Parts: sequence; structure tokens; C-alpha cells
Amino acid sequence: MGSVHDVADVWTVLRARARTSAGAPLVTYLDPARGERVELSAVSVENAAAKIANALRDTFDLEAGATVGLHLPVHWQRAAWCAGAWTAGCVVVPEGTDVDLLVSGPDEAAALASRGRVAVVSLHPFGLPLDGELPPGAEDVTVAVRQQPDAYLYEPPDAGSAALLTEDGVVDQGVLLERARDLGVRWGLETGGRLLADDAVRGTEAWLAALAVPLACSAATVLVRGDGAAAVDPERITARATSA
Repeated sequence: MGSVHDVADVWTVLRARARTSAGAPLVTYLDPARGERVELSAVSVENAAAKIANALRDTFDLEAGATVGLHLPVHWQRAAWCAGAWTAGCVVVPEGTDVDLLVSGPDEAAALASRGRVAVVSLHPFGLPLDGELPPGAEDVTVAVRQQPDAYLYEPPDAGSAALLTEDGVVDQGVLLERARDLGVRWGLETGGRLLADDAVRGTEAWLAALAVPLACSAATVLVRGDGAAAVDPERITARATSA
């Protein structure tokens, strides 16, 4: 694999991918138990990233460098919110609570509401607004995100922007993409391949597999909620994510 991403940031790589492979899938999400399948192209992820990033800066008043605690399961929304946070120049803190903003699915909202403001993300296959009441301090962000422009309105990040809290500390976007590419090599993911990442993948590997690895490797990711074994044949899987 080449070194074109060595000094890049996620937003730049995502936009380049959207220009060169507009219709090809970047993220596929499967929940076999519920019969759900959602496929997103790089253009769709770019659009979601811009809207989420604008909402983080505008609705939630976050500046570049702010920390966002993501409490999202294996789902296409995990990829979308990673993309949005990195586009806004924010630091993703997986399952973190001592952060500037908490972002969760509906199941985690009640437990997190006492820790600060919670942006609750719909896990509906098509991202429809949530049904039912949310605990005090928690809010459905569906409308706030959807009403944002498709173009990112603020200063874009760069390779030196802090990006992800890992087991080794916070890494910037350039290092993030380097580590993602190295993971792809370790997993045998080649250009144009399809990476399977299911609930068995843990830690930093799980978060990188959601978006950074397919971007860095010019490949696609298939996110499976539950056991991904049944998805291998119909989804044309070429590599599988594993934890260290």
C-alpha cells in the first residue's frame, strides 16, 4: 500500500474517496437478528460527516480539540459519528464519560444522563427520529444534524489535529491513519477489499475498523452487530478484523 495518507487528515481522505469512488460502498451495516442492512457510499459518509461536524460546532458549541465520548454499538452510526467528530477536529473518546459531550444510543442514555449533556443517536436503520421520552439532560440529535448544511462550514482539521484516545494516549489524525493502514496490512486487507468487523472486535481496533481502516486502505468495511460469521459469503468478505 502506498503512503498517500501519511500526512493527511480524515476529512481530506474521505473527500478524495468520495470524488474517486463516489458510488462504491464504504460502510455496510448488518444486524442479522433484525434483518437490517444499510450500505453507505463515501459520498453518503461525507455528507453525514459534514452535517454532524457542523452540529458539533454550532448546536453543541464545541471547538477543535474538544472531547466527544462515543457510546455507540457496532453500527453505521459509529462510522458516521467518528467521521463527524474528526471532521470537526474533535477527539473521539470511546466510551468515555469525562468529556465535553456524551454521544450515545438510546439504551445508554439513561445511565449517562447524570454525567452531562447527552446527544442521543437514533439506531434506526435509516436514522429516523427516536420514539418515546428521553431522560432529562438527553436529547435526540436527529433533527439538529439533518438541518445542517451538507458542506462543512468551519476550519477543517489537519494531520496534526488530535483525533482518538487510545490505550497509548491521544493520537493525531496523521498517526490515526498510519495505524489504520498498519492494521489493514495485519488483517490482510487489500485495496478494494471488504473488511468484516463484528462484536468480537474490542478496544482501539474496533473503532479504527469502523471507518479509518477502510479509508486508509482504499477498501470497505462491513460492520456486523452480533456474530459476523454468517456474513462472510454473501458480503464477499476478504479480511476480518481482530483484537490484539
